[in-house]
Amino acid sequence: MTADADEDTYLRNEPEQAVARSALQRLADIDGWVGQVLPGLVAVSFIVVVALAVMAGEGALMASARSTNLSALQTVLRNTIQRFEDWAQDRENDVRVWAENEVVVEALAELSRAPVRSELERSPAQARLRETLGPWLTEYGYRGYLLISSNGTTLSSMRDSVLAQPALVLDLLPEGRFQRSGSVLTRPHIVDLALPSPDMEGAPIDEEILMYSVAPIRDEGEVVGYLALRVDPLAEYSATFRVGRTGVSGETYAIDRTGRLLTETRYSEEFVEAGLLADGHPSMLHLEVRDPGVNVTRGAIPSRPYAEWPLTEAAQDVIANGRGYNLRGYRDARGVLVMGAWVWDDSRDIGVITEIEVIDALAGANQARAVLRVFAVAMALSFILLAVLFSAHRTITRRRAQATAAANQRLSQILMTAAEGIYGIDGQGVLTFINPRACQMLGYDESELIGRDVHAVIHHSRRDGSLYPREECPLHHPGTTAETVDGDVFWTKSGQPIPIESASSPLDPSDPAKGAVITFRDITNRKRDELALRRYAQELKRSNSELQEFAYAASHDLQEPLRKIQAFGERLNNKCYDALDDTGRHYLERMVDAATRMRRLIDDLLSYSRVNSKTTSFLPVELATVLADVLSDLEPRIAAEGAKIRVGELPAIEADPGQMHQLFLNLIANSLKFRRPGVQPSISIEGSVEVGENGAMARIAVADNGVGFEPRHAERIFGMFERLHGRDEFDGTGVGLATCRKIAERHAGELTAWGEPDAGAVFTLLLPVRQGSVT
Repeated sequence: MTADADEDTYLRNEPEQAVARSALQRLADIDGWVGQVLPGLVAVSFIVVVALAVMAGEGALMASARSTNLSALQTVLRNTIQRFEDWAQDRENDVRVWAENEVVVEALAELSRAPVRSELERSPAQARLRETLGPWLTEYGYRGYLLISSNGTTLSSMRDSVLAQPALVLDLLPEGRFQRSGSVLTRPHIVDLALPSPDMEGAPIDEEILMYSVAPIRDEGEVVGYLALRVDPLAEYSATFRVGRTGVSGETYAIDRTGRLLTETRYSEEFVEAGLLADGHPSMLHLEVRDPGVNVTRGAIPSRPYAEWPLTEAAQDVIANGRGYNLRGYRDARGVLVMGAWVWDDSRDIGVITEIEVIDALAGANQARAVLRVFAVAMALSFILLAVLFSAHRTITRRRAQATAAANQRLSQILMTAAEGIYGIDGQGVLTFINPRACQMLGYDESELIGRDVHAVIHHSRRDGSLYPREECPLHHPGTTAETVDGDVFWTKSGQPIPIESASSPLDPSDPAKGAVITFRDITNRKRDELALRRYAQELKRSNSELQEFAYAASHDLQEPLRKIQAFGERLNNKCYDALDDTGRHYLERMVDAATRMRRLIDDLLSYSRVNSKTTSFLPVELATVLADVLSDLEPRIAAEGAKIRVGELPAIEADPGQMHQLFLNLIANSLKFRRPGVQPSISIEGSVEVGENGAMARIAVADNGVGFEPRHAERIFGMFERLHGRDEFDGTGVGLATCRKIAERHAGELTAWGEPDAGAVFTLLLPVRQGSVT
């Protein structure tokens, strides 16, 4: 392998030379009491160290588990509050919209003239209002409504029994929020439906839990009445908090400032069994979050009456301080040890608390502690075993020497068979060994290179033939780690340069005299492939550009002859229509229809080609403004179809305003076109902003209740000229959705679709909020 074995410091095996021995090794070789006691002392020392490490590890593990649980609890808290706020705002928006409805306003004016129950029941306005609101209330899950005069008298409802009665719901309105927002969602409250008569002592009171979404009805800015939509809190309000139930014991609930529970709890049965809740009563508004002092779920009996129980730590802190958490553990309303986090929602005047039982939250950490302790016991046994084996030190040393020799032999085999070139240099840059692959690439025999200055032989010049001074060469400085620069070459024995990729690693960075190992590979084929790939990319770019220009020019040039066909067709129809027989008229109509469809197809092709050919700077765009313009353009068609359009909040992004207008125009027109016969079109546009690995992305969903499509066609519908229906069913060219996807891709976004037959379709658009932020 080397020319001089004495100079080979890399693969040399010296089994016969004396090896320096440490003081510990010399002590172990002593046959006296030191050699016998030392292994036991070492084992005991290691066991003590492991025990201390396990104790520290358990502390760190529990701290990490509590930190993880805090993050999870706070995340659940934020998500639950956001979900509740979204639901509440939807309910407030609904009543605000209906309070401005002409039918509601007219009914209020008519019913206010005679607020007498008998006349209210017979009034045509009463029937008209019930007929208008009834189906909508059923569809969106409302339990009823109240139309209230300005003096608080109920003028209209789905139930005659409340007509002409005072509307107590107005007493529940928070004045400040009602004035600011124009509509408000009341908190749940209990209503007594029927009081027991004096001769029915002990009879149960029939009660109901209600919520209302209330908005004022205005006439020229003056409040003339109120509209209240009745919400079932057991079905909807509690459901928004139910999503916060994490794990098998997680619970998220809301309370008021007295500590009364405003939502349903998953532990209703346990409260009934403990006698804290009457059987058949919902937990909402029938429980206060008090600390019993003992775990009542296990049959323990509190020492004090219920009225003297304090509120739980979570309830006290959220009412007093507004936010907080406890990860060490405290008792909940059942007396079970839990950890939790809480925050006070000032806008809704409720406290939201999320809790999970400590035993559930720390289950994983406790299992890890058990594993850690088992590991510690295993380590202790291992140290004891090691102490026993330490007595066989001499035998182990001999085997280690044999293993080292075998490893050196394997290393030699690896070097000899490696696919890359490998050679070593000493501190002066003189080559000490080289493998066959390196010799093959350079065209030298091993004997021609060993002992020579390798830089002067194979690295003496740059690719352009200029001299490469040794002091500038990073590869052959043994004390530093270096990689080849782009364009570096090695010179073969025949005087030909080969492009290489190489790296140099010192054997000991602190001692350059020990030399370094250099690995390299011939990258001639890779360079050739990279050049071919660049040429192919340039050719593909040129071809695409020419194809776009051709499509634009061809579509544009086709318009002139097509205009002549349409013009002469119209003249023929105007002047010669009566002179033609039925067959001629049929042919003329088909010709005009074909020309019209051809004109529409050319316009769509021109629109499609402009998506990439048009050079436009991306500007800040308010999507809500763009959508308002689109709906204004489509207003006649929307009115003709009787379509219902619902628009949520849309974000602002950087985009091409014209193309955004075209995209939304195509999507909404598509939903209007593919409507189901006999079904009122309903289109919903919702937007949100998501932050992920690719930065901030705007998500816009356009959903309709039209004819839909098979899920397997979700990609096909975006193809050019693709149509799932015949032209006799739905008109069109099959270019609109292709243009929409092209616009989304030009903005570094994507457009996808989902649908089911006769169940509608949803088109989801993802666009970067800031252009250039997507990686």
